[in-house]
Amino acid sequence: MALSSDIQHPRIGVGIILIRGNKILLGQRKGPRSPGFYGLPGGFLEKNESFEDGAKREIVEETGLKDVSLYPIFLISGISDSIQFVDIVFYGIHKNGEPTVRETNRVEKWEWFSISELPSPLYKPTILALKSFIANFYFYKINLWFQRWFPRRSISVQFIDSLNSEEQ
Repeated sequence: MALSSDIQHPRIGVGIILIRGNKILLGQRKGPRSPGFYGLPGGFLEKNESFEDGAKREIVEETGLKDVSLYPIFLISGISDSIQFVDIVFYGIHKNGEPTVRETNRVEKWEWFSISELPSPLYKPTILALKSFIANFYFYKINLWFQRWFPRRSISVQFIDSLNSEEQ
């Protein structure tokens, strides 16, 4: 249900493209917002929470996974179900453990999918994030390699604006 503040101001969220080998973790959504669609782990920031802390909290709350390295990579601005959102998207590296459904009212199941064989239908913000991520995959890999010596954690200049895209 949209709150009046949702309509007046964008919601700030985090999305995590979690990788294990050459596979991406996606959850089949259920509940009021796009049920049946596959989406990334993520959610909205809580008051006084950093982007990274929000992303880590969302991963644990939704999947139970705790041992994940996160790197902010880009921003997405868009509209979903009449609510404007701004998402900070992270590239996450899965280290160990299997995801479990922790929010049974929001997610039906978590599955690992090959980048070349993604499920359908995909949630619109997930499509935007994955298109950019896949197109820039090697850039992110090289960037992570350089971070061993230069551990600056910044979000790239890349900006994906679904509000002004042709795919409305």
